[in-house]
Amino acid sequence: MTRPALAALAVLAAAAAPAQSPSPPAPFTLEVDVGVVSMTAVVEDKDGRPIRGLGAKDVVVLEDGVPQELTYFREAKGAQEDVPLSVVLVLDASGSMRQNVHFMQEAAITFVHKLQEVDKALVVDFNEGVRGSADFTGDAERLEQFVDAIQPWGGTSLYDAIHYGLSRIRDERGRKAIIVFSDGADTTSTLQEDEVITFARAAEATIYTIGIRGDSGLVARSPRGFLRKVAKETGGLFFFPEKVGELTRIFTEISDELHNHYLLGYSPRRSPDNLWRDIEMRVQGRKDAQVRVRKGYFATRKKQPRRAQTAP
Repeated sequence: MTRPALAALAVLAAAAAPAQSPSPPAPFTLEVDVGVVSMTAVVEDKDGRPIRGLGAKDVVVLEDGVPQELTYFREAKGAQEDVPLSVVLVLDASGSMRQNVHFMQEAAITFVHKLQEVDKALVVDFNEGVRGSADFTGDAERLEQFVDAIQPWGGTSLYDAIHYGLSRIRDERGRKAIIVFSDGADTTSTLQEDEVITFARAAEATIYTIGIRGDSGLVARSPRGFLRKVAKETGGLFFFPEKVGELTRIFTEISDELHNHYLLGYSPRRSPDNLWRDIEMRVQGRKDAQVRVRKGYFATRKKQPRRAQTAP
């Protein structure tokens, strides 16, 4: 570790006090404000290189196959000012991480030092419980202390941790991303897999997931199916490295992609109907363009306040 363990633990304990023992997540309802649907898009050529310099006239966004009119379209990097990035690092601190925790910490620290001046991050670690640093910050040294303080023990509340990360990032401005690292299947969450997938679909955050084998090395305990699905549903990527030594490269790859997003939004032509709607984005005149956006959203009709009844 880059700092004495006791000092780092003290820093984390003081900063994370509000979230040390979160109560079980309350049942949630999806009430997406569909006045404007906001999302991020990654556009690459066939060799995986980012396609830069696109404008609103260069793309078409389809909702259930119907073209939509963009209300805004902006490149995250290269404009007059960079679009801020908010990111949550959701890091596995369960007992099976004992052999690999140092590799995870090194990779996560490399990532936070790549944050730009307008960016900020939050560190969440989980085992049988979920703990999060008090606030988003752009201070890389402070984030490094949070990561260094992780001590592996106990079970794996993977679903609760992702839900918690999504709830913390939902009100942040600019681009939103969650990076999840875990080495085992969920064993202690109060939420179920399908609940977290549904909640992730409603969020505007892109989720990147990294899964490796834990100490047991058992494929049956791998969370790969879940990690793959939650990433694909939100327009992110999933990684399953065979060697923990690849983690720093993967975190660097995610960092590079996060700084080559497009940020866009549109007002749906149809009114809310409580149904799922597919989203697709295409680049005009570029057959080699590969586009990644979230799969869609629930157009939930917001409940109207009940009118008071008057006596006859």
